[in-house]
Amino acid sequence: MSKRIAALLVAGMVSAAGVPVATLTAYAAELPSPPSAAHTRCGPCGSLHVGYVYHRELRSTNGLGFDPRNFDQTQPHYYFGPVRAYPQYWVDAAPVQ
Repeated sequence: MSKRIAALLVAGMVSAAGVPVATLTAYAAELPSPPSAAHTRCGPCGSLHVGYVYHRELRSTNGLGFDPRNFDQTQPHYYFGPVRAYPQYWVDAAPVQ
């Protein structure tokens, strides 16, 4: 038996031995999730909500010719970076009477 066939045979036995382990871990993924809590009003202060605003962030750089060791009048270069999500929080409070 050549070394290549022996290596393939050993690799096949190792992968076949891992099949029962893979099925046990797949069972754990199918467990039922706990029921979520119903949305309740938190009281007179209201409930906290979050919304997201998406826009580009503003970045700046001084460029490759900038030397911080001397005092030059180089103005920074501003450019737009990637789009980010910025959270905005609010409370829907009822007026207190």
